[in-house]
Amino acid sequence: MLLEMNVKLRRGHFNLNTQLSINDTTTGLLGKSGAGKSTILGLVAGTLQPQSGYIVLDGKILFDGQKGIFVPREQRSVGAVLQYDNTNSHETVLANLTDTFNRTLKARRLFNLEYLIGLLELGAILNYRIELLSTGERQRVALARSLLKAPKLLLLDETFAAIGNEFRIQLLPILKRLQFEMGLPVMYASQSLGEILELTDLLIVLEQGKIQHRGTLLEVARHKNMLRYLGIRQIDNVLPVTMRSHDISAGYSLADSFGTPLVLPLRPHLTIGSQTQVSICSDDIALSRHYLNGISIQNQIKGRICALIPNGESLIVQVDCGATLLADITPGACRDMELKEGDDIHCLIKTRAINFIAERDAIPANRIFHRGDGHYSLDYSQLHSTI
Repeated sequence: MLLEMNVKLRRGHFNLNTQLSINDTTTGLLGKSGAGKSTILGLVAGTLQPQSGYIVLDGKILFDGQKGIFVPREQRSVGAVLQYDNTNSHETVLANLTDTFNRTLKARRLFNLEYLIGLLELGAILNYRIELLSTGERQRVALARSLLKAPKLLLLDETFAAIGNEFRIQLLPILKRLQFEMGLPVMYASQSLGEILELTDLLIVLEQGKIQHRGTLLEVARHKNMLRYLGIRQIDNVLPVTMRSHDISAGYSLADSFGTPLVLPLRPHLTIGSQTQVSICSDDIALSRHYLNGISIQNQIKGRICALIPNGESLIVQVDCGATLLADITPGACRDMELKEGDDIHCLIKTRAINFIAERDAIPANRIFHRGDGHYSLDYSQLHSTI
C-alpha cells in the first residue's frame, strides 16, 4: 500500500496545505484540536473534497483536481471510523453491516459478520437506525463496517477514546495482527500521544493545517521543545528480561535482556528461565567513556550512542547496547565528555535502580515508557500485554 497526497483545502479561516507519502506503515497523526487531523482523514476517506491537488492510493487516483477526478467514498478501498460520519444513517445497523459484508469480495473477507457483532457487542442495537445511536455506538458500528470492507488502509479518528477502554483492550490485539500479519496499515489521528503509541511510534505532527514534523518519536523529539509539546516529562526504559540465576549470599539475581546481562535486585521466587519486565528511569543511568573498576555499580553495559536529543534543560542520549536505553543527562555533562553520535559508551546502572514492573502500584502523570525493542507506551496497565 502506498498513499500519496498533495492537497489544498480552505474552509473558513482554516487553510490545509499538506503533502505526505505513506507506505505499508501504521502512522499516527498528532496535533491539537483544529490542527487538521480529521480533515486529512476525511479527504482520504472521501467525505471531503479538496480544492486542488491529488490523492493516490496504490496507484489508483482517488482525487485529481486538474483531471476532474473524484472517486466516491463507497468506491475507495479505505475503511474509515470518523468523528463526524452520517453514512447511511437512516439504515438499521444490521442492514448497513449486511450490505457491506455482501459487497465485499469473498476472497478479500477478513472477518465474518457474526464475529464482529459479538466482538463489538452490537447484538442489542442491530435493529436500531444508525441516526438514533450514541456516539460510542456509532463508532463501534463504523469500525465493524470498516473491517468488513477488508480495506487496504484503515483510518481511525480518536476511535479508542470514543469506544471506551473495554473495547479498546479487545481491539488492540486484533488491529496489531491486521498490521503485522495481514499488512493492513492504520492512520490513527489523536490529540493523545498515548493512544497513538499503542499502535505505532511513527508520527506526523500537524499544526494549523501543515505538517511540522514527521518520523519516529525519537526523530520528532530531536526538534526543539518537542518532548514538552508531546507532554513527556520523564522517560522510563522498560525491558523484558529472562531470569538466569539467584545468588542469595550476594543479594542479587541475574538475568538477560536482548542478550545483555543484567544484575537485578534479588527475587529468588522468580523461576529460572521465566520472563518478566523491569523498568529503569532514564535519569538513573549514568554514562562513562570507559569501564570503571573499583566501584559498587554492578551494571556497566557497553553500547554505542545512536542519538543526542535536546530536551529543555536536559539531554536524552539513545544508546544501542543490544536493547535500546535512553539516558537523561545535562548538556554540560555531554559537553565535558565530548559525546557525539557513534561513540562507544558504558551505561552505569545501580542494581537498586532497577524496578520490577509487577511490583509497581502506580505511576506519576506525564511519564512515558520506552521499551527496549523500540516501542513506547504511556499506559502502565498495558505493559504486561504489549511487551
